[in-house]
Formats: sequence, C-alpha cells, structure tokens
Amino acid sequence: MIDKKVVIFTSYCLTGMATAPVYGAEMMAVAYGTIAEVAQQQKDTSGAQKGGAVLGGLVGLYSGKGKSKSNKALRGLGGAALGSTAGRAASQGTVMSYTVNLVDGGTVRMVMDNNGFTRGDCVAVERGGTSNMRRVSDAFCRPKTEIPQQYRQEHVLEATECAAAKQELLNAADEAAVRIAGLKMEILCED
Repeated sequence: MIDKKVVIFTSYCLTGMATAPVYGAEMMAVAYGTIAEVAQQQKDTSGAQKGGAVLGGLVGLYSGKGKSKSNKALRGLGGAALGSTAGRAASQGTVMSYTVNLVDGGTVRMVMDNNGFTRGDCVAVERGGTSNMRRVSDAFCRPKTEIPQQYRQEHVLEATECAAAKQELLNAADEAAVRIAGLKMEILCED
C-alpha cells in the first residue's frame, strides 16, 4: 500500500525542482589564482572588417531595392566600403591580457576589455560557455587552504548568472534590450 505522505512529499519536491530558476545553459567552472603578469595588446581584428563589409554591402543592396541594376551595384559597393570602415573602427584599440597562476596548478591567460586588475590580485577565473574574471579574497589563493564549499558554490552561481547575462546581450533584438542586457551584464559580471 502506498503511503499518502510519501506521495505528497515526492510531488512537492518534484514541483519545487521544476520551478527552480535556471541561470545558464551550462554550468560554469571556477578556479582561483593570482595574477602573475599584466600586458596590453591590440584587439583581434581578424573578422570585424570583413563582417562590416558584408553587412554594409547587404544594407546597400537592400537600400537599392526597386532601382536599376547599376544603382544596386553602386549602393552595394558603397555600403560595403562604409561597413568595412565601421568594422575597422570598432575593432581598433587595446585589451588587457592577464596571466593567472592557478592555486591548483597550471596557468591560464585571460584577455579582457577592462584593465582594473593588477599583478598580485587574487581572482576567480570563470570558464564555461563564456569566460570572466573577478577579484576575490586572498584566502582563496592560499595553497592548501580549505575554503568552505558554500563559498565555492556561490562563486559558481555568480559565474553562471554572468554567463546568462552575456548570452542575453548576444540575443538582444533591439536597442532597448541591448541597453538593459548590457547593464545587467555590467552588474553581474564585474567584481
């Protein structure tokens, strides 16, 4: 015979599990380490100029809709030139490169737009679908220190929320959504 209390409890647990929030498509891994090197480097411009040219060309062709073939061609070429210039401008500049000596051994190199980190900072390196880095207490970078599991779990949750915010920004469909997602990412991903 089935006990009603067990059925009700099981049903309650399953309902709670189904409604629990899911913050990202995949779980993030968090490792701790100390920044050993800080360097500045040029942004990778390998695809920005070509992507801008293709997008500009398509916009130019679309703007020539209903016009003569030569007009469409000129608009397409003009759009490609403008798109290429815009892509080049967007990809110029520098980023910061950080080499992190991980507590558990090994090193990892993180390239980020912000440059607020300095040599000697203890950081949490978040990796999964996306990557991020944030400052944490020096206690996390001491070798052979037992950090309570609840703090590690909190860092994984923060990393997962950050990754979800980055994905939301990538999926934004209009300017308002981009602005909101950008603010959300800034809040959830910075230390």
